[in-house]
Amino acid sequence: MKNIIFFFLVLGLAIQPAAAQVQEEFKPEDMTTFLIQVPHGVEGNGLAAGGSNLSAYVFFESYYDGNMNVTLGLDFPEGFVLKDTPVHSFSLQTEYEDWYRLVDFYVPANLPSGIYNITTTAIVEVEGIKHTIVRKTLLKVASREEIAEEIEVSGLTVPSNEDGYGDLSHPASTLIIRETSPALKKLLKVTDLQIDREELTSTYIGMELTNKGDSTVPVIITYDVLDIKTGEPVKAFKPAIMGMDADTLCYTTLTLAPGSSSLVSLPLYISENAMGGEYLLRVKVKLTGSDWVAVTKDQKITAISRKWGPIIITLVSTLFGLTAVSLFFSRSKEIMDRFKTRNLVLISLFGTVSFAAINLPMTILWELSHAVFGPFSFLFTGLFYEILLYMLIASLVVLIPKPGVVSLFMMVRFLLGGFITGNFTPITFITLSLSAVLLEVMMYTTGITSKNPNPENRFRMGVVCGIADMASGYASFNVWMVLYRLFYSDWYIMANILIDGFLYTFIGAWFGISLGNRLKKVAE
Repeated sequence: MKNIIFFFLVLGLAIQPAAAQVQEEFKPEDMTTFLIQVPHGVEGNGLAAGGSNLSAYVFFESYYDGNMNVTLGLDFPEGFVLKDTPVHSFSLQTEYEDWYRLVDFYVPANLPSGIYNITTTAIVEVEGIKHTIVRKTLLKVASREEIAEEIEVSGLTVPSNEDGYGDLSHPASTLIIRETSPALKKLLKVTDLQIDREELTSTYIGMELTNKGDSTVPVIITYDVLDIKTGEPVKAFKPAIMGMDADTLCYTTLTLAPGSSSLVSLPLYISENAMGGEYLLRVKVKLTGSDWVAVTKDQKITAISRKWGPIIITLVSTLFGLTAVSLFFSRSKEIMDRFKTRNLVLISLFGTVSFAAINLPMTILWELSHAVFGPFSFLFTGLFYEILLYMLIASLVVLIPKPGVVSLFMMVRFLLGGFITGNFTPITFITLSLSAVLLEVMMYTTGITSKNPNPENRFRMGVVCGIADMASGYASFNVWMVLYRLFYSDWYIMANILIDGFLYTFIGAWFGISLGNRLKKVAE
């Protein structure tokens, strides 16, 4: 009997130090990760509106290589409605094993505004020893007016790239509708093919959101494209994609830290049924857990479809050019016989001078002026292309006031530019031929080169050249837009036409009369 008592005494003494050693080695804060997010995804103090259905995220992970029993309890303030059991028990067996839950709760609509403390307690039992870990977080319940003042859509960019930054290749606040050609539509129908989702992606909307408050705000962002007259959503800009409503694709979630701004983008889908015109883009920001729209921001946008005006102008200009060339070649002998040899030499000389004084230097200065002056480079290039050019044209007409002088002058420039600089482009042909036709017609009808020519009236010459250059300049913009798919702002086109097209041209023609008269005296 004494031996048995002695054995248990020795065994007890041997076990007690080992148990004490386990208790000392297990450190709850170092050997576990225990966190709570209210609402889910918010680290720190969250924000909620009354009437919201939210979820709290609870996470527990063990770094202890052994059995661990955990009893977790959630303590929500009075007034909150917990939709799940407040106590969860689980066991973790090995190192790096974890457990998590989304615990749903409801914030009543009539809950007073204020800051509420949410406590979560974990009782961790290891080797029969219990440890307590407590986590607390704050949830601010604010009125809708307070929330609306804290969140702001501080920037809206249409179109943008995938990162939300502006797309400089397209005009601002403008959507480009990609029309499918009738031939391609017929081919797709015959082959039973469909336009896939990527083809429907037209552009992106860049949105910058700012949180001016002191709480972390989880939000959901979406948008609508509305009819600007009726305010109704236009389905052509949010079409069903692969059987799914576009609303399921056109949204994003964001967690805004206090006092921060974030830039996000959303895809904008355009179906082939979309029409060009004015629309209203409405961006909507909702708080997570609530269907209430906290913030909206509207921006007027323009959808551009195929414009028939530039196409018609391009076709008419091309027709003018081809007709003029056909007439010249069909009656070339008759036209050339009207000029003396010295007239042709003089026209060639003026055409060569214009090429040497305008085209050659501008091959270098054109790019340089764009780099220095940007969109206002036309103020510099117009000194050559308008003032100097029309000085030569007006002075040549003063010297040889006959129909066809301008056309031959333009032809010399076109040929020299084509053979020396390789500038044989359809646009050069169309714009030069249209300019020649307009000048010839207007000079003849206004009496400058008629049967009784009167080319020395400065004002008439300036107005005729100015109007003709304005028309040819406007046609040139349309030709560029059609053939090269370019887009110009209205102010840019208007400034070019008024300043370069009329003002500079008028000045050049005005001084060209003086130059022509002086050259005439020298010739006499």
